[in-house]
Amino acid sequence: MKTTCCVWCWKLVKVADDFDEKKHKAVCSPGCKAGESVFNVWMSDEEINRRAHYRHLTRGDDDG
Repeated sequence: MKTTCCVWCWKLVKVADDFDEKKHKAVCSPGCKAGESVFNVWMSDEEINRRAHYRHLTRGDDDG
């Protein structure tokens, strides 16, 4: 077993020997997993573009 850090709180976590830090994320608890999941949804490209589009539509200008 090797150790790595939780992606949310940086606590040390034991992971399997075949764990690849470039492909996988390690979390230490269900709370950290939920926090990471919510953050990934909130900061996804689709969500950022949706918010930008909404701001553009609702800014109140007459230019179009």
